[in-house]
Amino acid sequence: MRPRRRDFARAVLRSFSIQGSWNDRTMTGPGLAHALAPLLARIHADDAAAFRQAVQRHSRAFNAHPYLAPVAIGALARLEFDGDDADTLARFRSALRAPLGALGDGVAWAGWRPFCTSAAAIAFVLGLDALFAASAFLVAYNAGHLALRIWGLRCGWKSGRTVASALKRVPLRRLERALVAANQVLIGVLAALLIGQLPGAGQLPWRDGGAVIVALMGYLAPRHISAVAMASLLSACAVWLL
Repeated sequence: MRPRRRDFARAVLRSFSIQGSWNDRTMTGPGLAHALAPLLARIHADDAAAFRQAVQRHSRAFNAHPYLAPVAIGALARLEFDGDDADTLARFRSALRAPLGALGDGVAWAGWRPFCTSAAAIAFVLGLDALFAASAFLVAYNAGHLALRIWGLRCGWKSGRTVASALKRVPLRRLERALVAANQVLIGVLAALLIGQLPGAGQLPWRDGGAVIVALMGYLAPRHISAVAMASLLSACAVWLL
């Protein structure tokens, strides 16, 4: 049977605990099977043995970024619905692991999380109440990864075995690059603001110009030089401002 909307909703909710049973042998495999279970139960509603086999099959070793795991959940459910054999499902699961891990690390860990953190920190330094700044961070960050989970499940279910092509059409890599570039600017701005809080910094005539230099260096450096050189330049600039 075709899964219903509530089955997809339950799968998204269960994806939040996909790492809850992480272990060295099967990693997030049991969590993946747990999240898939509502969809598998509907797909194999007329065959209890097939349902048990499917749960066992998807409990095996698997690992991916937790925020993009719903892509795998949706795609694997679609292959189960289409009646693909166990060997095809096993190869497909294996092929999904590295791309979803790398893409999720870039978009979420290197992009969205530091973006929200830096923006909230800047808001706090500029005078926003600490509770409001923390609340804004939590709302923005969680809204972002919830939207990513919902989109991922829909993308996986709609695309099935062509999910790799679907991911290439979605500009997630461009989003990652944009977020990383924005993060460099925000970190530069935050560094300049913190330096401006030092005793006596307000009387320095070059303080504002130095803040602009720090921000621009944060944006331009990653594009042209290595991370080590960027850190050295930012440190030197901070020392100069002191």
